[in-house]
Amino acid sequence: MNRDLTSWLGLRLEDRLRRPIIERAALIVASFSVIQFLASAGSLLLVKRSEQVRLEWFTPVVVAGVGGVFLAAVVLAVLARTDPHGEGRTARIVMFLCAAGYGMFGVAIAFLFGFWASPFLLFPAVNALLIGIIFSREYGIISVVSGVVAVAVLELIRFAGWIDYAPGLANDSVQGSGRIERVLGTGAPLLVFVVLTMIVSFAMLRLVGRQSEALARSNALISTYVPEQVVNAVMRDGDTATRLQRRKLTVFFSDVVGFTETTERLEPEELQIVLGEYFSEMARIAGEYDGTIDELVGDAVLIFFGAPVATDDRDHAERAIRMAVDMQGTVARLNARWAEAGIDVVFRIRVGINTGVVAVGNVGSGARQKYAAIGRAVNLAARIQTYSQPGQILLSRATWLLVRDKISCTPHDTVELKGISHPVEVYTVDL
Repeated sequence: MNRDLTSWLGLRLEDRLRRPIIERAALIVASFSVIQFLASAGSLLLVKRSEQVRLEWFTPVVVAGVGGVFLAAVVLAVLARTDPHGEGRTARIVMFLCAAGYGMFGVAIAFLFGFWASPFLLFPAVNALLIGIIFSREYGIISVVSGVVAVAVLELIRFAGWIDYAPGLANDSVQGSGRIERVLGTGAPLLVFVVLTMIVSFAMLRLVGRQSEALARSNALISTYVPEQVVNAVMRDGDTATRLQRRKLTVFFSDVVGFTETTERLEPEELQIVLGEYFSEMARIAGEYDGTIDELVGDAVLIFFGAPVATDDRDHAERAIRMAVDMQGTVARLNARWAEAGIDVVFRIRVGINTGVVAVGNVGSGARQKYAAIGRAVNLAARIQTYSQPGQILLSRATWLLVRDKISCTPHDTVELKGISHPVEVYTVDL
C-alpha cells in the first residue's frame, strides 16, 4: 500500500513538472505556500516560548516571506491562464521578481541568526535550486546573484556598526544551542524546506532520465528510417540542415545481378533472411564510412557522400570507393554463409560511382518528405552501374580524377549510356 502511494505521489509530481513553465510554477509554489504557512506558524509559536529569539525581528521576516509566497502563487495562477509558457514580458518580470525575492528571503532568515554560524545559510542555495527547477537555470542564477548581493549589503551594514551580528537572537549563544523550543522553532522549517526541495529535485532528475531514455529510443527508431547523419544534423542545426541546396557529392549506386530470377527460387522465409542480412550489412558498412543512405529498396542501394556533413571532394570519393570494395568482399562472405545454411542463392553486385553537383535536401511536400539527392550526377551513377560487370566497381572520370593518386584504377572503354547524351569515360577499380 505504501509503495502504491509513493508511486502515485511520484507520478502526480512528475505530471506537474511536465506542465508549461508558469502552470508548473503556480502549482508548486501554491503547494509550498501551504506547507510554508504551517511550518512558519509552528515556528513562531515555538520560538516565542523559547524566549531566545527576538520576535520583533523574526516575525516580520517570516510573515513577509509567507506573504510573498502566497502572492507569488496567486499571480502565477492568474498568468497560467493567459501565458502558461512564460513567453510574455509580464511573465518574465514576475519570474524575475520571484527568483530574486526567494533568494533575498533566504538571506534575511540566515542574517537574523548569524550568517557564519547559522544553518539557515543553506536557504539561499536551496532556494536557487528550487527556482532553477521550477522556472529555469537562468532564474536559478538570478536567485543566487540576488542572494549574494543581499549578503554583501547586509554585511556592509553590519561592519559599519548599524546592526549587530545575529540580530534575531536574544543573546550571543551559538545557533542550535539553548531550549528545545528554539532548536525546533528555527531548525524544523529549514529541514522541511530542504526535504521538500530534495523531493522535487529527485523527481525532476527522474523525469529528465525518463525523457532522455525516451529521446534515445526515438532517435534509435528514427535512425532506422532516416539516415543517422541527417538525424544528427537536424538535432544540431535544426531545419536548415535539410533545406534543398546545390552540393557536389560522390554518389554510389549498386544492384544485385539477376535479382528477380534469384528471388523466384527462394521461399518467402529464405528471401526474408537473405534480404535482411544483405541490407543490414550494406547499411553497417555505409555507417562505417559515414555515407548517407538514400535508398535501400528492392535490390538497389543508393548512398552519397558530402551531405549533410561534408569534408572535401577527395575524401568523399575515396570513402565511397573504399566502401564499395568492402561491400564486394562482404557479399562474397554472405554467399558462403548462405551456402552453409542450405540457402541456394548467390548474390553478385554491380557498382557505379560518380561525382558531380546535385540538389540535396528534403524532397517532397506536406507531411511526406525525404532527405535525398536528385540530379544528373545521381542518374549517371545509376547508368554506370548498369554497364558494370558482376563484382566490378566502375567510376566516372570525375571521381577517378579525385582518387587517381591513392586508389589503383584501370581505364575502361568510353561507353554510351542510356539517357546520357554524350560518351562517358569510365574506370575500373583494381580489386
